[in-house]
Amino acid sequence: MWGFKQDVAVAGRARSGIRVSMQSVDEGPYRLRPANDAPWANAYGYNRRDGIWQKLGDAMTALLRLVVPVLVLLGCISGVYLYRDLPAPLDAVYMPWVTAADLFVPLAFFCIFMTNRRYGPGYAFSQVVATAAVIAAVSLFGRDTVSTTLAAEPVPVQVAAAFGAAFFAASSVSIVLFDSTRGAYWFTAPLFGFIGAAIVFPFAYFPFAGTEAAWLTHALEYAGLLAGEGVLLLIPYYFLRGILPPMSGFGGY
Repeated sequence: MWGFKQDVAVAGRARSGIRVSMQSVDEGPYRLRPANDAPWANAYGYNRRDGIWQKLGDAMTALLRLVVPVLVLLGCISGVYLYRDLPAPLDAVYMPWVTAADLFVPLAFFCIFMTNRRYGPGYAFSQVVATAAVIAAVSLFGRDTVSTTLAAEPVPVQVAAAFGAAFFAASSVSIVLFDSTRGAYWFTAPLFGFIGAAIVFPFAYFPFAGTEAAWLTHALEYAGLLAGEGVLLLIPYYFLRGILPPMSGFGGY
C-alpha cells in the first residue's frame, strides 16, 4: 500500500507529496488478510455486533466442524498407543527400534494438515488442543480401564509426557508452516508442514523419553523416516484435494 504524507524531510530538505512505501500485504510469514479470511467467523468484527443467538450458533457450528477432525486424530493417536510394541516392516539391521506406532505419527500430522487446508489454522490448532484434552481426561480418569479393555500395558508417564509435549510443539510449528506456505502450488504447504514436523518432533521427543541412550542417532534416523513418509503422503493429499477444498478465504489448490 502507499502512504502519503506532506512536508516529509528528505536529505535535509522539506518536500511535498513524498510517497512512503510500506511492505506489501502479501509478504511475510503471515500475510494481512481480509475480513472473510478469519479462521473463526466474525473474528475481526469491523463494528459488527451479533446477538447472543448468532454467537451461540457460530460456536455450535465451530464445535460440530471439529467432531470429525478430532475423532480422526484420536484414531491416529490410538494407533500409536496400540502398536507401540509391534515391529515395523522395515530393515531390521539399520532401524530395529522402529515400531508400527512410529509410522502412525506422520498420519496424525496428515490429519492436521487436512483440517488446516479445509478450515484454516484456527481449527487445526483447536483440533490438536481438543484431542489433547480428551487424551488427558482418559489418562487421568480411565487409564486402568483402557489398559484392561485393550489388554495393553500402560505407557510410562515420562514417555507419555515427552510424546505429548513433542507432538504439541511439532503440530504448532507445522500448522504455522502449512498456513504460511499455502498458495498456488498444492504441494508446498503439506511439504513444508511435514519438514517442520520432522525437525521438531524427533528432537523434542527422544531426549526426554528416557528409553534409549543413543537418542541423537534415533532422532536423526526418525527425522528422515518422518520426512520420507511425509513425501509419500503427498500422494493421498493430492487426490483428497477435490474432496476437501478450502473454505472461502483460504488459499491453496
